[in-house]
Amino acid sequence: MPTKEELINTKIGKTVAKKRKIAGFTQEEVAEHLGIGNEAFSRIERGLVSPGIFKLYEMADMFECGVETFLIEGSRRPTDQVEYMTKLLSNVPTTDRQLIIGMVEKLARRFARKDSKAQQKEEFEG
Repeated sequence: MPTKEELINTKIGKTVAKKRKIAGFTQEEVAEHLGIGNEAFSRIERGLVSPGIFKLYEMADMFECGVETFLIEGSRRPTDQVEYMTKLLSNVPTTDRQLIIGMVEKLARRFARKDSKAQQKEEFEG
């Protein structure tokens, strides 16, 4: 079972890979910019190692995003997820935001019902 640190590194690595691709860089280009080898950067993206704070700042500059992006996008904390959703929605027109909120409400209710049924089943069987 992975440790909490390994899970966090994996989430950060996935976010790094996503941001790198969106910015249009190859792994080799980013590795060169960071002054590390290609394999070292690949290990960061795979979540095998932590990039370290300084490297996160360098990548944030390179990918033109905030350094917090690497931590927030992969977070399981509801407050971080809300902050991420806020950023995503900030440039969406009001009518479209309302449509998105309606879809999120429906999904939240549906998943809450599924979770409730699963808990009831566990209690009955347990």
